[in-house]
Amino acid sequence: MLKYATAFLLLTAAAASAQQMSMNDRLALRDNCKQDIQKLCPGIKPGDGQLMACIQEKKAQLSKECAATLDDLRAKAAKN
Repeated sequence: MLKYATAFLLLTAAAASAQQMSMNDRLALRDNCKQDIQKLCPGIKPGDGQLMACIQEKKAQLSKECAATLDDLRAKAAKN
């Protein structure tokens, strides 16, 4: 569980800095992307940008919910 919590925080680096994300944003990211990470990037440990690279590489395969959540977070980050 801890490695997936860390993975979600790593995903936020591309969407917005973890310090700028609200708890609701973090929960949405966790809830909407957990299965995508487990399915599309199994065995990839957080760190060194490998998980983010995997998600970017498989962007077209993300669920609608996860993709929308990442897009929303990127839009919020762009406003700041």
